[in-house]
Amino acid sequence: MPSFKHEVLKSVVNTMSLPMLWKLPPINHLRAVLETFTMFSTLPWGMHMEKVDLGEFKAELLIPDKEKERKEIILYLHGGGFVIGSPHTHRGLAGKISKLSGIPSLLIDYRKAPEYPYPAALEDALHAYQYLIQKKKHKPEKVFVIGDSAGGGLVLSLMLKLKEMHLPYPCANVLLSPYVDLVNHDDARQRSGRNDRFMDIFEMRRWATLYAPTSELNDPLVSPLYGDLSGFPPMLIQASESEVLFEDSKRLSEKAKKQGIDVKFQTWQGLIHWWHMFRGMPEAKDAIGKVVSYLEAVEGESSI
Repeated sequence: MPSFKHEVLKSVVNTMSLPMLWKLPPINHLRAVLETFTMFSTLPWGMHMEKVDLGEFKAELLIPDKEKERKEIILYLHGGGFVIGSPHTHRGLAGKISKLSGIPSLLIDYRKAPEYPYPAALEDALHAYQYLIQKKKHKPEKVFVIGDSAGGGLVLSLMLKLKEMHLPYPCANVLLSPYVDLVNHDDARQRSGRNDRFMDIFEMRRWATLYAPTSELNDPLVSPLYGDLSGFPPMLIQASESEVLFEDSKRLSEKAKKQGIDVKFQTWQGLIHWWHMFRGMPEAKDAIGKVVSYLEAVEGESSI
């Protein structure tokens, strides 16, 4: 059963989302609202940050003060429908994972639609991954790639790109409520949308066309659910059974298992999309703790 804190948050978020049922605000307004709404999503105590210039885009390296001696690194791809979101909105979440795991995170500000449509975000994710491997000399087996929502989908698109280019995979992937099917025709999403108004199915469809205006939405590099996942590294998927994107996670887990991938699928009941972001809630603490436990387990296996 969801906590009292979550139910208060859900009520606030759903109430704030009601005007969107009548008129969708401009994207710049949505970006400003999200930046303001997450203004207290600060870097946790015991962490410090370094700015990183990656040419076409910027990034932040979030470093625990008590960093592990071993050289693991996290590449974090934030969510936001490929249209909104930034390191500012996700610094708290990525920083909490880094602090608890002792593993630094490279949180990138990849280029977003509509100013920079597909394949800009995927190109930036690939560039960041190659930066870690080639320039910073991290071994692929010491890299974790984590993404939430659209960032989770971008993680899988990155894996498909690595396969296409015959480049080494990371150690493992973590997908938090991933958005992996931009075709957006699933009736289950509309049913879940009555509980989770924060994610509007019609806005998702509009953003999908903004992200990939000249590509087929079922192109595997756009919607990785339609790709060949065979050979991918282990993955952890987390989702709430009542959120709009639950079916994406469920279908992804089923397909990955059929294709021989080592998949762990963890679910919660009654939570809204992006509950991980609100790390003061018991459910967020639980989910983040399980992410860290997963990283530690995979890390232990890779060191054998």
